[in-house]
Amino acid sequence: MSVFGYIFLSLEKELLVAVEEQQAVVCDYAQSQGLEIEEIFIEEGVSLKRPFRERYEGGQLVERCVAGDAIITMKAAWILSSAGEGVNLLRTLRRDDVALYCVDIGENITLDEKRKLVVYEGCAEIVQKLLSALAVSEGTTHGEAIRATKRKLKKQGKYIGGPVPFGWEVNKERILVQNEAQQKIVQAIIAMREDRWSYRDISKKLNVEFDIQLSHAGVRRILDGDNKRKNEALLAAAKRE
Repeated sequence: MSVFGYIFLSLEKELLVAVEEQQAVVCDYAQSQGLEIEEIFIEEGVSLKRPFRERYEGGQLVERCVAGDAIITMKAAWILSSAGEGVNLLRTLRRDDVALYCVDIGENITLDEKRKLVVYEGCAEIVQKLLSALAVSEGTTHGEAIRATKRKLKKQGKYIGGPVPFGWEVNKERILVQNEAQQKIVQAIIAMREDRWSYRDISKKLNVEFDIQLSHAGVRRILDGDNKRKNEALLAAAKRE
């Protein structure tokens, strides 16, 4: 059995809780349950409304868990991004026999056999806390959260989404880097263009030599996009240094 902590750094200042505080809460709670945290996943730069399994750290965490494992987080709102998504996530964790402990609820909310939940006076309080947690998630400004996320990721030099341009790929750190195989084709395009080949002739050559179907407009977009991506990559690398 492995126990994992999940820390969420909210983009909304009013909801932001420091890493150190969340870590202390999660570790203290684990100890109170006779559990020991093996690893802590820290999520940042993502909207609270994004489904847990679609987040980078959240997705990695779900894939990492196997039957008998447990996840501990400070607040249910950190994981249950909406009522519908929350139901689906809890159903998945329950099916996979993975426990989810939310410190603000004080319960394992996925596995009944471990909670042995019955109707009693405190049940209403637990339900109210869970509904409040979902209300926090659904009450955030979705559009502003998305824009804030993109601004932060762009500032960090990370890919903010959309189709990945030809000649490039997104690595595990969500940074746009060159794809070696495709870059060989890009370099061939650049060489032909420098030799004053027309875009249409380059398109025909690619079809024969590389078995690639590209229109003359597609060739132009690759050249324009490659120059842009190289400049962006250099700028991002300079910022990281």
